[in-house]
Parts: sequence; C-alpha cells; structure tokens
Amino acid sequence: MKKMSEEYTQLVKKCCKRDERAMRSLYEEMAPMAMGVCMRYSRSREEAQDLMQDGFIKVFEKLRSLKDPEKVGAWIHQIMVNVCIDSFHSRKELRCLDDSDAEPVTLPLDPFAMEEIVAAIQQLPPHQRAVFNLVEIEGYSCEETAQRLRQKASAVRATLCRAKAALRGMLNN
Repeated sequence: MKKMSEEYTQLVKKCCKRDERAMRSLYEEMAPMAMGVCMRYSRSREEAQDLMQDGFIKVFEKLRSLKDPEKVGAWIHQIMVNVCIDSFHSRKELRCLDDSDAEPVTLPLDPFAMEEIVAAIQQLPPHQRAVFNLVEIEGYSCEETAQRLRQKASAVRATLCRAKAALRGMLNN
C-alpha cells in the first residue's frame, strides 16, 4: 500500500506540472471509479460520461489544491459526487414535496446483481436518485443530505422512503 501511495504522490506532482502522460495515467487509473459514481447519479451512460468529463476537468483545474496526494482517489470521488449534485441543481431537478408522514421502508439489496441495482437506481426520478445515492451509497446523514440539496431533512427522509419503495418495486419484478 505504501508503494501505491508514493506512486500517487509522484503522479499528482507530475499532473500539477501539466505532464500529459501523468494526467492520462491518473485519468485511466481513476476513470472506472469515477464512472461508477456518475452512473449512479445519471439516467444513462452518455449522461454519466458527460458528468465524468466535467468532473475530470475540475480535478485537473483544482489538483494543486489537493493537500494529501495519497488520498487522490477519495478526493476525485468527492468531486464526482459534487459535479453530479451541481448538475441537478443547474437543471432544477431537485424539487420535491415535503412528505414527513411517509412510512420508512428498508431495501434488501443482497440478492441482486450490481448491474440490476444500478439500472434500477438510474430509473428513479432525478431527485430520488440523488437522495438515495447521497444517503445509502455515499453515507451522508439525512441532515447532511438536506444541507447539500438545500432542503428540509424531513423532505429528504420522505424522498428516501419513496426511492426505496420504488427500487423495491423495480427489483421485485
């Protein structure tokens, strides 16, 4: 692991000097993870590719601000999440109703293949998709998610319940 972190440190330093080989190498190393993040937030592969492209533009613009090059993977992951959420804000797709009386629902994910789960998540309306990803995949609390999406925590909880119910319906069929 130490060898890998040293390699990332060197790679990031070269990227900061605009070394095209290093930039391509970093992109190739991190693209699968970044695409996975973007796929969960998008409706299609094409939309995910656009989001990932936007994300990598930000990565290379802001790479000099990275304090710990060993954590470049986590840093890129967070940038991808932020790009996806910013995209929803710019399209005004994060509107929802405050339905604080919604009944909590749990979703058993174990029996399904990952491709089926991602495909089902992509079918959710944009707001439900964003809330589900932030809470269930990224691990944010409902309160943190509400703050990021500029909504009430009760609205986030209700939306999460609806998203889980919708996913259950899609995956049980």
